[in-house]
Amino acid sequence: MSEQIQYSDQNNRLLDFSRKRPVLVVFVLFLLAYSFKILDSFILRLDELLGEAILTKALGFGLVALYIWISKKKLSDIGFHTRNLGKSLLISAVSFIGLYIVAFGAQLISLRAGGENAKLVLAAVDPKTGMAGGFLFAIWLLLANLVNSAMEEGLFRGLMIRHLLLRYSAWGSILFQAGLFALWHLNWPIRHLLDGDANLEQAAFEALALLLSTSIAGIVWGYLYLKTDNLWPAFLAHALNNGIFNVLFFQTSVGMQAGTEFGLFLAIFLMGYLALLLVFRLTAKRLKLPEVTPWGQHGEHRQV
Repeated sequence: MSEQIQYSDQNNRLLDFSRKRPVLVVFVLFLLAYSFKILDSFILRLDELLGEAILTKALGFGLVALYIWISKKKLSDIGFHTRNLGKSLLISAVSFIGLYIVAFGAQLISLRAGGENAKLVLAAVDPKTGMAGGFLFAIWLLLANLVNSAMEEGLFRGLMIRHLLLRYSAWGSILFQAGLFALWHLNWPIRHLLDGDANLEQAAFEALALLLSTSIAGIVWGYLYLKTDNLWPAFLAHALNNGIFNVLFFQTSVGMQAGTEFGLFLAIFLMGYLALLLVFRLTAKRLKLPEVTPWGQHGEHRQV
């Protein structure tokens, strides 16, 4: 790091404070972002009108950008840069697209083998609210997911992991932010319970399923970020995940069903996600990609 950068950092009170109290900063950022979510989910309920909780996504990304700007850093300092972009995106694209093909393909074969005349169909549905629409609604869902992926990756992976690395090991940092990422999604079962759309048992089951799935996603996307020092691969994985579950469904005799409604699909999907940890480790090592460094040590990359 140059003397000019060191001087700038020493005269940046927020950056200095964040280095000394990184865990506190992580919790404050999480609570601020969650306050937007509470406003959006329980008071304004824009998702019931628009099909997406767009206020949460927009304000959340604004929070990330504002914090970085006040810290006199750039979005590139948390991983939104072009270094090793081709290699990193290739790892992400091949890994996750391959997993989706296997999961959807295996479930389709299983349904047909059981005598079900099943097929894959494209439709625009927000699984959280049940809202559906045509082509324009599909475009809206996909665009909103891009904003959501940028916000959540910027906050949970880009900012949190870098801050937590100042206090914890790599795995400790990944697990910490994955836990917060799982808690981030609990507004949905709570809302379904309060609205009477689910009883206590159903809401508890939904909460447990969300905690499991989102914590695994947070771990895998966090590890991908750690091993590539680039947020774009995790952003791509996140956007693919949300986008696919918004537009790709199974058509069966009981109607249109999401892949997550089938046990075989879920088993392949979750085990595949965890298996990707080894894939990321081996490919990142082979390609000699740099690993994420702690907050405030931008530019001091190390090979792993």
